Amino acid sequence: MVKNYYFLFLFFIANLINAQSGCFNSDFSNADFEGWRASYGPRSNPNLNKGANFSHHFITNTEVVDSVATSCGGELFMVPPGETHAARLGNNRGGTEADRLIYDVDVVTPDNNLFIYKYAVVLQDGGHDKESQPNFSVRILNAQGNEIDPYCGVYNVSSGEPNQNANVCGDIYWTQWNTVGINLSNYLGQKIAIEFTTRDCSFVQHFGYAYISAKCSKLKINVAVCDGGNNFTLTAPSGFIGYSWTYNGQVVGTPTQSITLPLADYPPGATFECLLTSYNNGNKCESIIQATLANPTVITPRFSASIPCKTDHTTYSPITFQDNTSIVNGTINKWEWNFGDGTTSNLKNPSHIFENSGDYTVSLTAYSDGGCSSSISKPIHIETNPIAKPAIPEIQTFCHYPTPTLASLETNGLTVKWFDSLLSTDEVSEITKVISNREIYAATYKDGCLGPRTKVSIILNALGPPIGNSIQEFCLSSAPTIANFQIKGLSVSWYDAQDGGNILSPDTPLQNNVIYYSSDYDKATGCSSSRWGVTAILKEGTAVISPDFTQEFCLKQESTWRIKDLNHYSSSVRYYSSINSTNQLSHNTELEDGTTYFAAIIDSETKCESNVRTAITVNIEPCDVNIYNLITLNDNTSNDYLKIEFIELFPNNSIQIYNRFGQLVYKMSGYGIDQNYFYGRANAGEIFIKDEKLPTGNYFYILNYKRKDQTEATKKGFLYIHNNG
Repeated sequence: MVKNYYFLFLFFIANLINAQSGCFNSDFSNADFEGWRASYGPRSNPNLNKGANFSHHFITNTEVVDSVATSCGGELFMVPPGETHAARLGNNRGGTEADRLIYDVDVVTPDNNLFIYKYAVVLQDGGHDKESQPNFSVRILNAQGNEIDPYCGVYNVSSGEPNQNANVCGDIYWTQWNTVGINLSNYLGQKIAIEFTTRDCSFVQHFGYAYISAKCSKLKINVAVCDGGNNFTLTAPSGFIGYSWTYNGQVVGTPTQSITLPLADYPPGATFECLLTSYNNGNKCESIIQATLANPTVITPRFSASIPCKTDHTTYSPITFQDNTSIVNGTINKWEWNFGDGTTSNLKNPSHIFENSGDYTVSLTAYSDGGCSSSISKPIHIETNPIAKPAIPEIQTFCHYPTPTLASLETNGLTVKWFDSLLSTDEVSEITKVISNREIYAATYKDGCLGPRTKVSIILNALGPPIGNSIQEFCLSSAPTIANFQIKGLSVSWYDAQDGGNILSPDTPLQNNVIYYSSDYDKATGCSSSRWGVTAILKEGTAVISPDFTQEFCLKQESTWRIKDLNHYSSSVRYYSSINSTNQLSHNTELEDGTTYFAAIIDSETKCESNVRTAITVNIEPCDVNIYNLITLNDNTSNDYLKIEFIELFPNNSIQIYNRFGQLVYKMSGYGIDQNYFYGRANAGEIFIKDEKLPTGNYFYILNYKRKDQTEATKKGFLYIHNNG
């Protein structure tokens, strides 16, 4: 029985827990992310891109050390002690990225009410405030994705943070493996999620990543009451900072993980309680667990050995040892096998391979959940295996991407089985992905029997993905294409999917909020990299110069009008010849009459052109008249009337012409309209006969007219009439 006062977050010292995982692939033993929900994105949105990505989520199953810690003179293994796999969450590239892994736990029974995870972090200290630093965080979420308990259900490690037993080297802040347990007893029958997240700093250049591995177990007190003993022992889960034992409300034993008490002092069925205290980011989290004193445990050990091939036990053939132990008042939960050849096992029904022929003694010690034990030993004879080792290439090279499998290996036509080591009994499936340099062992499989093994070294030519920010912004008005991405690599290609998909040409137009995937290629090895996703953000300017308008210009004889003469002209305005043109016009471009130009302003916030262009239609017309002052009356159609250029554009006009004596000889309203011209003939006054040609001489004119803006204008001057007839 478990009583929880808070959502218990247990902090364990590394290596003290050796629980068997009750949660599928929580320890990444499947060498993939099955059972995990992976995502990555910018620091503000780690869930943006769904699915595992090699650059953000990486599984290792070898005892390789972290390169950053090594550069600091330290040694941090990428797999925790006692485990075979781990996952790296994040990378050391920076770029304000965030990476996430989520594991869903269905708390069906008390057998998996303790979730245990191990972590090690490598964070670059940017010297920022805590909220902006690279960090690693863990949260406990309910089925709706909401945080369950902000007090004891959240764990954070930021670069530069004290009380984390971290190693510091310059701006590198890293820890060895730590182990943390989470009490899920309050959530029996429910589904919860454990969320792991790493983030780079808020200012691009400082990185943060972590290694993690996890298991499920059972939170309980072990009660050891063994047959024939005088004492009994109570043992609580290890790793707490405080233990307090009580019986009937009275303190018993010592404040330690395990206490031993006299059996005679307590009756059968006596109930003991232990108050457990753990530390989590400065919060004090407590929980009570109980145990009941039972009758003595009696163990009778037994086992049998299978014959794997035909009738003999032979070298390199896996032999299964079957535990047949019986127990009274307890449960067998631990087995210690000794095969007599220097090897041991803690499995219930282990398989074992003998490398050499001969006679051996196999021993089994069985333990109860209360800590009681009993042993048995038996002899076994091993013959030499008659099957030959497989003759296959012992060094084989592949590209890291696409990820090869064991089925990719050359076997020279032999039927083989694959194993992790020379004496491993667990067959490795041929569909297993090869994600890093490794050694694998092949055994010939013939007539249902396995032979000796050949070691094969697999070498992967790894090429890192192209380097560049995962989010890149462009102005929509510049019509960006794939070629505009800022990314570095040897020979980069682009695709529309993270795997498979279609290759994209450099002139492919970018679309807003779409992820494009780049892959590098090394001609020397013929290998491509995994794909790096880049999200295109297309920004638009919202500022608009004005509604569409028409701008009029006066016709100039001596020069021309240019773009820079338009209204609203400034260095932040761009002009184009059409609504969709991408070719910007020079500000010295000559304006043409009747032509429409399109103007866009640069938005002060987005630094992008406005998404709406203003249409400016240009009209270039005369703004005044031009009077020619010569008339020749010789019927040769040249200079035969008073020409006033552009007078037809000013129909509201009148003209009077006087001789040198100031006598009116001609007048007309609407001059130039409907061919109303002065041909040197009088039409006014009393001196000359109407329509009579005027004599040669100087005359004076007065022209009154209204301009287009309806202002009054007057022009006066002399004209000369030459009358040849």
